[in-house]
Amino acid sequence: MLKKLLLLLFSFSTVYAQDSLRYTIDLTKLQNDRLTVEVQLPVGVKEFCFPKMVPGTYAIYHFGRYVSNLQAFDQNGKSLLVVRKDTNTFSFKNASSLSYEVDDTWDSPEIKGTYIFEPAGTNFQKDTLFALNTHALLGYIKGREQIPVSLQLKTSKGLVASSSIMSKDGKYIASSYQKLTDAPILVAPADTVHLRVANADILISVYSPNKKIKASEVAEQLTPLLKAQLNYLGGTFPVENYAFLIVMSAHLKNGSYGALEHAQSSFYYLPEDSIKVMGPVIQDVSAHEFFHIQTPLNLHSKEIGSFDFQNPQMSKHLWLYEGLTEYAAQHMQLQGGLISLPAFLERMTEKYRTSHFSFDNSIPFTKMSKGVLAKYKEEYGNVYQKGALIGLCLDLYLRNETKGRYGTQQLIRDLSARFGPEKSFNDDDLFQLISETTKVKGIKKFLALYVSGSKDLPLKELLPTIGCELRSSDGKKEKEAILEAMKQELKEIKNPSPSQLDLRKAWIYN
Repeated sequence: MLKKLLLLLFSFSTVYAQDSLRYTIDLTKLQNDRLTVEVQLPVGVKEFCFPKMVPGTYAIYHFGRYVSNLQAFDQNGKSLLVVRKDTNTFSFKNASSLSYEVDDTWDSPEIKGTYIFEPAGTNFQKDTLFALNTHALLGYIKGREQIPVSLQLKTSKGLVASSSIMSKDGKYIASSYQKLTDAPILVAPADTVHLRVANADILISVYSPNKKIKASEVAEQLTPLLKAQLNYLGGTFPVENYAFLIVMSAHLKNGSYGALEHAQSSFYYLPEDSIKVMGPVIQDVSAHEFFHIQTPLNLHSKEIGSFDFQNPQMSKHLWLYEGLTEYAAQHMQLQGGLISLPAFLERMTEKYRTSHFSFDNSIPFTKMSKGVLAKYKEEYGNVYQKGALIGLCLDLYLRNETKGRYGTQQLIRDLSARFGPEKSFNDDDLFQLISETTKVKGIKKFLALYVSGSKDLPLKELLPTIGCELRSSDGKKEKEAILEAMKQELKEIKNPSPSQLDLRKAWIYN
């Protein structure tokens, strides 16, 4: 029996090795600001690809342009002819292994093309910092994205690797390419904190070149936020571990900063300053990124669940993935007592004004979402403005129709329970799913008017239900719609009625 078991184990390991993709990167051998990636391939591979785009970025980046000197070898180590078919695709005959070099995206001005937002890219600084968004380093076999993968990473002494994937002796194992590249790795001098919040282990890893901010300070800032998020999610996190990977920079490229969400982590690129200055920024950005553990981790359409790295298909529902997530991030802080109602309304006012001043609100949100990579790419930023206001209006509509008992907070919980990380919904079915889930009469018409349609959001009608209003800050009406919008603000009504206060209480606390 023992011999048979050992034979089975040997057979399994042999099959795994034959049908898996295995990468090796030695960070101690950085040359000309490039890393070398070694790849062991399964049998019969004739093409190797790099992502044209990755989830969460909503931009075409062509990561293959950072790859050079790709060499292919057969099972005897003999070099094979390699043909570069396009920026992201290499072909050859039945290779068993590959070797190629990769430049980092943060510091390669000689490589032309679209600027890659730092949280989606890479940075290589010998013995100091390696920011590794692995989708910018690792290629894949088209059509075999779901085979097991592993990454063996060698680091210098004094540097610590942090990721949402636990490693053993520097080896990271995942069930698929998408799972591995959905877990960035931050390699830097040790400054980490581990927290246990309810059912989840939380890792906070910080790189601050001038040591202006510490992981322990960030942990103090994030702890009340995580507890508020826990309550908002119903007392249990949908993940068992999560990593906040934070790089602070004294020299922001293009003056931009922010973060990129992943299923069980988020990668941050922020200005380097004290916790007093950066604390509120970290809290607000983290509130949004962390809530992506709901959407799209537990709730997503097939366009995201089966993401095509070469020919990405966009979902119609950025209002759900980004807009409702941004609204929840703000509503959660209000509910958790981290911000006041006036502060919440002030933030919504800023979104209302920015939406009208900087974007074209006549474009239906579903149409903008589908065309966000091309025709409507300049409108993407509106997902955080009008998208959040759609979330507010939808929440108030549901609360009003159910006497405060049901809102978007419960809607996302219910839909997430029905689907989850491994089950996708059809893009065209979402409005019907929301109708079936909420059982609220008129919800499909609401979504048709304000999400797939271009009708102005009903803030003036819905805000009074919670004792607030949309009013002109100077009491005057402007002829120009955009100028008028810039005068509007969301405010509390001075003497709300008992029914308005009851619905407000349900909206904030239930």
